Amino acid sequence: MRLTLALVALTMFCARPWARADSDRHELRVELGAEYDSNPDRAEQVANLPPPLPQAGPSPLARLVASGNWSSALGQRGALALSGAVAGKRFFDQDARGDDVLIAQSGINGTLRIAGRTILGVAGSYYDAFQRGPVDRRDFRSVTPTLRIERGFARAAQLTLGGGYRWFTFKSDDNFSFAGPTAFLTARQMFPGNLEQGGADWEWTAGASLEWRGFEGLACPDVNCTAESPPPRLDRFWVSHVELTRTTTFLLGAGAALHLNQSNSYGEGLVRGVFHLRAVVPLPWALSLSSRADLVATHYWNSQVLGQDPNAGAPLVSIEDENRSTLRVEVARPLAQGFEIGARYVFYSSFPSRGSVDYRRQTALLYLAVFDER
Repeated sequence: MRLTLALVALTMFCARPWARADSDRHELRVELGAEYDSNPDRAEQVANLPPPLPQAGPSPLARLVASGNWSSALGQRGALALSGAVAGKRFFDQDARGDDVLIAQSGINGTLRIAGRTILGVAGSYYDAFQRGPVDRRDFRSVTPTLRIERGFARAAQLTLGGGYRWFTFKSDDNFSFAGPTAFLTARQMFPGNLEQGGADWEWTAGASLEWRGFEGLACPDVNCTAESPPPRLDRFWVSHVELTRTTTFLLGAGAALHLNQSNSYGEGLVRGVFHLRAVVPLPWALSLSSRADLVATHYWNSQVLGQDPNAGAPLVSIEDENRSTLRVEVARPLAQGFEIGARYVFYSSFPSRGSVDYRRQTALLYLAVFDER
């Protein structure tokens, strides 16, 4: 943990270079808030079955997020960007203290123009979560370096091809840790408009990716996991997506994605459709409203096992809420230069997926942010 905090601190330190060049840009932000969480454990309700573990009830909590980024041109052909963040939650209810969490995140992105409109890019991302416990069901680490090549076409089109490698460590049970290569292809097209004459910018993106996940644990070949010598678990996680965005005095975007998990482990194969709509609208009195709705429908190829060993950890929850429909609404207003106040509400649901498993969670946050942008 000390190494993690040192890495993030180093990244944040790099965001404030000793000699600031004209091309340097940086942003520092600290956000402190009071939040209410109706389901701190992110527990699912299974019809006609008692909870496998004692559940914490609704609880207020304190949230702190500190983040920073820095970017600079390196000569005429290169650029470098660094980012880092530390965030934490502290629940007030004693029964919810096990959901206290500290998150550390950092990233690096460098680009080099190698010829004309062709750019070579290298990036790395690091994400680490430390949950208090006693059952660290969302305590994990992810490290992903990537290499990509970007090529510009026509007036404002771009094609990106890249790949990398991801190490995912699930700290509670190493059977759910995995590592493997990843590859992606993305196309982007912009249609600039004349904003002064009431026009709008349009942008569409489309892409696909593959993540080859080789797990530390063994595959479960059937509903009872009765094989004597099962092979290692292997997932091939495919994602395709498309999005259209319109920007004028307000922003409006919509998109869809398809997830496909080809797994040799029983109950892990799935097809998931994700549809989202987002908007950012200025309001009177310097207020701004941002909202996003995600509708997620998941179909599993095999029937799900509802009875699990409570010590197994991972099968009982979703690590990243990737299979939850959500509605998010946020209102913010600047108080003075470098200060902002806001309110955020998020609703999570298992709708429209059908079955005996039901999921509901609501969070409401009031926050004050202090920031500096130059």
